[in-house]
Amino acid sequence: MYKVFIVDDEELVIESLIATVDWKGCGYEVIGYALSGEEAVEAVKHIQPDVIFSDIRMPGMNGLELKKRLDDAGISAKFIIVSGLAEFALVQKAIQNNISGYCLKPFDEMEIMGYLKKIRRELDTLRLLPEGEILDLIENGTPEATSRLQRELALAGMTSSGKEDLRIMLTVRRDKFPINEKTPCITLRIGYRKFIYVMADSDATQLMTQFASESRDFLKGIGFSKRGGDTEGFTQAIQDAELQAYQYFTLAEIFTWEESWKTNDTKSAFAVPTDGNNQTFIAHMDSLLSMFQSGLLNIRHALLLYNDCITQLSRKGMDSDDLYLYSFEHLADQFEDVRDMIDYLKGLFRGEQTDQQHVSMQSGRIHTFSAILEYINEHFGEDITIQGLSKQFNLNSNYISQLFRKELDKTFTEHLTGLRMNRASVLLRTTSIPINDIADQVGYQDYFYFSKMFKKMMGSPPRSYRYDQSQNGYISGS
Repeated sequence: MYKVFIVDDEELVIESLIATVDWKGCGYEVIGYALSGEEAVEAVKHIQPDVIFSDIRMPGMNGLELKKRLDDAGISAKFIIVSGLAEFALVQKAIQNNISGYCLKPFDEMEIMGYLKKIRRELDTLRLLPEGEILDLIENGTPEATSRLQRELALAGMTSSGKEDLRIMLTVRRDKFPINEKTPCITLRIGYRKFIYVMADSDATQLMTQFASESRDFLKGIGFSKRGGDTEGFTQAIQDAELQAYQYFTLAEIFTWEESWKTNDTKSAFAVPTDGNNQTFIAHMDSLLSMFQSGLLNIRHALLLYNDCITQLSRKGMDSDDLYLYSFEHLADQFEDVRDMIDYLKGLFRGEQTDQQHVSMQSGRIHTFSAILEYINEHFGEDITIQGLSKQFNLNSNYISQLFRKELDKTFTEHLTGLRMNRASVLLRTTSIPINDIADQVGYQDYFYFSKMFKKMMGSPPRSYRYDQSQNGYISGS
């Protein structure tokens, strides 16, 4: 909540102003008042309010004189003048003194709320850390980072101690979800189509109640975390909300939020048979499909299952390293739903995928590979997978993987990751583009996954890398 202080020589006027406005609904709280300018100077120095309402005509020090005294003392609170007269000369003086508003008595709630909304937008811009820095605090997880994150929540109007219950809503959709401007909330973009919204539990519960009557199409890609006590569990809360947001990929019916939090999270239930019997494998896949659709398993299990199957194929001699998928986004983009994924895996084990058109390893190999390489080099910032290339060039994915090994002595994944990281490092060194935008530009749909991969490849997280390079004369940014 932003802090408001009121100055007027009449207590009845102060009480009237307090009663006129829904302060909490606007993201403010009245933390004190003074009956004279002299009293206000000392109180304001101690309290450090964000907004001051002051009568323009008071015995001794008037409102404009109070504004000048506070400016001289280095106090930068937004100042709103209150007056019983609509005097043009006073309005002109107020404008000259950088006043944020001029309110007449008796008070008009809509007029005051208009000023408060405008001021809140200005304060949000000035006080909140840049989006990328808040994401770094969440990822860091140290006590110092947690303390700074709690401060950001307080500035956004959610908590002053970090101990109130919070929830995270996560959406997987192109545009940001419209949150009521009266709802205290921090919105962060963590991917090309992925946003998180940090809000109080009561506000999140109200949204869940509102969504309960919506259609499945509306609910697609929306998830909530469990109620959280503080900021220390943010990473887990984001993961919980993400699992919910992807329930559409696995569930056959519309779900309730509470039911999806009870999802079984054990891996043993879907272990891939290793006896080499394809019929056993296919029967097992059929039984798993019903477990996914009933909510016993979620998209995390689907990703693990998919990659376990690729590992089994590798053990059978298939060159399958480039078939691995590394995020929920990739899985959901690659397949329509879990049934589609399981049908694909069953086809691989039946040998259907490997019986597709086979191009001679000698005839036309260089020409074919050059076309693939040229496409990747031009489009590596897009969502490229070996399966997508297989469809686009009408080639078996296993064959494409073999081409990379033979021609470049590296896997498709290693080549693609190298291109992306090289481009990311250039952008970090030479521009001030926000890091989550850089992640988008080089083909990563999730900020946290990009940060993890960049650290693995380059030795330090993106922000640290940018800072270190800035010390060597490169442009730095947030």
